[in-house]
Amino acid sequence: MNISKSILIVFFSLYVVSPIYASEQVLVEGGDFEMGSLYCEEEQNNSDWCNDESPHKVKVDSFWINKYEVTNDEYRKCFLAGVCEPAVLHEDRPRDFNQKNQPVVFITWEEALTYCKWREGRLPTEAEWEYAAKVEKLGGAHWNQPYGVGAPVPVGSFEPNSRGLYDVMGNVYEWTMDWYGPYEDLEYQQNPLGAVKGKNKVVRGGSWDSLSHYLRTSDRIAKDPDLRYSGVGFRCVRPN
Repeated sequence: MNISKSILIVFFSLYVVSPIYASEQVLVEGGDFEMGSLYCEEEQNNSDWCNDESPHKVKVDSFWINKYEVTNDEYRKCFLAGVCEPAVLHEDRPRDFNQKNQPVVFITWEEALTYCKWREGRLPTEAEWEYAAKVEKLGGAHWNQPYGVGAPVPVGSFEPNSRGLYDVMGNVYEWTMDWYGPYEDLEYQQNPLGAVKGKNKVVRGGSWDSLSHYLRTSDRIAKDPDLRYSGVGFRCVRPN
C-alpha cells in the first residue's frame, strides 16, 4: 500500500542508543549464478504478474552489504546530520512503524539512495541483491500480516540466511538501483545494471503483508520511486 505525502506526518520521538546498527556489513564474495527462475513459466504460465524472471547466467564482483535493513534509528542519525529528509509515517498508526529497531519505511527511492551515499555506499543492483539472497538457507521471514494490524518487526528478529544477512525475505521489500524492465539480454553478463531508463524501480524480497509467492529470491516487483510505501525499506552496499 502506498501513502501519499499529503496524509503523512513527521513523527520523531526520542530514541535511546540502539543495540543494532544497520551500517554493519557482510562481505559477499563475487561469483557466477543463475539469475531469475522458471517459477513463472512452470507454476504460473507466465501470467501478467509473473512473466519477468527469465533465467540467465550472471557474474557479480565482491561487495559489502548491510547485515540488517536500515532502521528508524539509523535513518534518524542521517536526518540529524542534516543529510536526509525527515522520516514520515502513517498518520493513523505512527507508533506501529516508529520503533527504533524496525526497518525504516515510507522512504522514497531517492531518499534511500541519499542515505546510502551518506554511508559511502549505494543501493544494491538487482543482480547483487539476488546473488546475496539466493543461498541454501534463506533465513526466517515475517510475512502474511493483514495491513490493518500488521507492521514490520525489529530487524534481526529471525535467523539469518547462509550469508549472515537478516530479513532478506519478508519484513519489508528493499529498493534496488535498477529500473524495472524485462531481462532483455539473456546472454552471460557481468555486473548487469538493468534497464537504462523506466518508470518504476525494482524492489525485492517481499514484505510483512506479502503472500508466500512473493517471498522468492527471484521475484521482481515494480514500485514508483517517488511514492512512499509501508512495506518498502532498503539496505546499502559498497564495492569491495
